[in-house]
Amino acid sequence: MKIGDYTVDVHTSKAYAAVHGADGQPWFALRLHASLDTAAGFDESYGDIVIQDARHHEELVITASARSTLWDTRVTTTRFLPDRIETSTTVTGRGELTEAHLLGGRRTPRGFLPSGSHLQRAYSPNPDHPTRVIRDALEPATISVCGEGSEPGIERWLFSPAPWCFAAALDDRWFGLSVVAPIATQTFTNYHYLPVTGGFSLRLDYEGQTVVDGSFTTPLLVVHLDSTGPEEVLVRHRQLLDGYGVVPERSAAKADWWQGTIFCGWGAQCAIAARTDQAPQPLATQLNYDRFLDTLAGQGIVPQTVVIDDKWQESYATCRPDPLKWPDLKGWIAERHAAGQRVLLWWKAWDYEGAPVDACITDAGGEPVGLDADSPACVELITDAVEYMLSADGLNADGFKIDFTARTPSGSSLRHAGPRWGAALLHEQLRLVYDTAKQLKPDALVVTHTPNAAFVDVTDMIRLNDVLRADNGEPGYVARHMTYRAGVVKASCPELGIDTDGWMMPSHTEWREYLKIQHGLGVPALYYVDGTDTDRHDFGPDDFAAILTSWKSFGDGGRDTSGLT
Repeated sequence: MKIGDYTVDVHTSKAYAAVHGADGQPWFALRLHASLDTAAGFDESYGDIVIQDARHHEELVITASARSTLWDTRVTTTRFLPDRIETSTTVTGRGELTEAHLLGGRRTPRGFLPSGSHLQRAYSPNPDHPTRVIRDALEPATISVCGEGSEPGIERWLFSPAPWCFAAALDDRWFGLSVVAPIATQTFTNYHYLPVTGGFSLRLDYEGQTVVDGSFTTPLLVVHLDSTGPEEVLVRHRQLLDGYGVVPERSAAKADWWQGTIFCGWGAQCAIAARTDQAPQPLATQLNYDRFLDTLAGQGIVPQTVVIDDKWQESYATCRPDPLKWPDLKGWIAERHAAGQRVLLWWKAWDYEGAPVDACITDAGGEPVGLDADSPACVELITDAVEYMLSADGLNADGFKIDFTARTPSGSSLRHAGPRWGAALLHEQLRLVYDTAKQLKPDALVVTHTPNAAFVDVTDMIRLNDVLRADNGEPGYVARHMTYRAGVVKASCPELGIDTDGWMMPSHTEWREYLKIQHGLGVPALYYVDGTDTDRHDFGPDDFAAILTSWKSFGDGGRDTSGLT
């Protein structure tokens, strides 16, 4: 059957649909069944899969009813439309959902059957390589709310989560693989692109934390067709989300001061640490931050927003200043206000230091592993911390740089208070912070690294996050990679601002190259004061002049909106 500029041929015995372009070029052989595994075991189809089709003008709807080893019923519905292909699966019965396999599944006696494809290249909006954006279609990729840069083999933490959308190409035609779902149903932790020779499947990880009792429908998986590049795929992904009404509305209006130049002290802390062989966290002190700002002011560099980074607080969860490091943080913030500056406080998502156990997710031994925003004790804890940090009776800060969202707890044995898990639970934690902050100060600025449209109601600005180091002799790769990251934000969350970050730079040379284009990507962010930390390069007059040139260019409106390169 011809649909738009492609054709669909249904193979009923093997339950797949062959999709060809108008020129006869094969695109996909899409499986019409799925597998929803549970803690009880694998979900396998057995016997015949009953295929029914309904043909309408430029639309074909196929339902595939399969007998399942786990579920009372399992029905996959796939719609072929001129510009896209949509599929979802509904099961009935009971089980603790562990994994949902989409466009592929287990069928006895053949085992796991992925979809077939002729894809050549793939793209992930989740930056996990310091130089590469486009990869071979046979390389897997993961978009996730879980990750940890200090763990070997885990480099998917920089955007947590990135947009739930992979892109893949056949010649010059790009396809999108989009998950479309409201945030309340995003109880998964990971979205995987899983290629094999001649094919692929997709998987959502639920980790046994989503209990089905009655019926459950997977998020809608949309294959959108015929884009010219990965950036257009992301734009169409956002259009799909808007069209289906799953993007939450923002309640906050932008404040002019959010566009002020940023100084964050973390890089300067790390530079001291590199020269003195100590950890950077103890260096987040009032004395050091006074020195940082005085050094910059001596060069004519006065940031409009100052970020006090890790670890100004005595305990991460309670957010009271460490009195040895900050004898008068409230007074220090007042001095910044008097100078016409704003102050953001670094806040570490999930960290339970100083929290009672009943405010936490716990492991199999009852030990805390992270804050649980579904727990009443955690709600009270976060509300109190935010009120203290922002209220006039407390520190009177102006907002937050929220970090470590990728430490979203993961594990089937973990225990928590409510039904949320994965992305949905992360969103609830950020919602508590955001809503409390806006009630106290409507113009408070909340910065995260969650460039996913489901999170636009709990953040005001997306930080491009840490630069991944690479020693490959490829000059200018930092600027190119950060341009790619900024493009992801612009395509998926155009209503949000961009904090361009700037740590950790692999070298002084790469930092200088990034300075040339940083002001065109978003709000310039300076992390260094008198030198870089990796190569321990001391700044000279030319370096300070380059900072001033970048900041002046941003102030003169030299911002680039060209998107991905």
